[in-house]
Amino acid sequence: MEIIVKLQDRYNNHKIKSRPDFREVYASYETKLALEEEYKHAKLEFKKAKSLLHEEELGCRKRVLRRLQFCDENDQITVKGRVACELSSADELLLTEMIFAGSFSDLKPEACAALLSCFVFEERGSPAKLSDELSGYLRSLQSRARNIAKVVAEAKIAIDEDKYVDSFGPQLMDVVNSWCSGAPFSEIVANTDVFEGSIIRCMRRLELVLNELVNAAKSYGDTSLEEKLGEARKLLKRDIVFSASLYL
Repeated sequence: MEIIVKLQDRYNNHKIKSRPDFREVYASYETKLALEEEYKHAKLEFKKAKSLLHEEELGCRKRVLRRLQFCDENDQITVKGRVACELSSADELLLTEMIFAGSFSDLKPEACAALLSCFVFEERGSPAKLSDELSGYLRSLQSRARNIAKVVAEAKIAIDEDKYVDSFGPQLMDVVNSWCSGAPFSEIVANTDVFEGSIIRCMRRLELVLNELVNAAKSYGDTSLEEKLGEARKLLKRDIVFSASLYL
């Protein structure tokens, strides 16, 4: 009780009460407190809404994984899902779909590397001039990419189907195919308008993708694919492109 009396006395004798505009100042202070309370409430509501959006997005992504059989109805990771977990240097969904569809089964090692170059080339360039063989491999990749885009769209996740498909650039397919077939660097550079530095950077990224794919094939016991992709990596990793002293 004594504390209350002291506080009341301090309130009644506070110097601000002697100001002629005390009522206006006090009203402004009350408004400030009310606005702060509204702000806290709005911030809390925003956090709840954001959490709901994240939960909704998570649900949509789970639907994609279930539809593509990366996990089952109980959200348990399947063999496809475990293989996808081995991949992080390129599009995990498409790479895994291609592995389980046998997209690399009938390809030579150099053709595997050429097709996989589409996952690491991100620049805009002139339309690629490809042989009928390489064009066929590209169409297969694009078909599977389009299927993934449709599954994603059906799960209510925003995606531009054409943009997604076009993100896999074929401009280095012929370059990588020639390089892995033994062509000298001077020759492949002369046959493309892609800058030398870009070619080398992409080939080094491609090696990372091949490393992960070799491990992925090994993880589920596909010895044939493991050996083929290992050979593709061996054909890719040579000469100036992987020189330790090369400055990029």
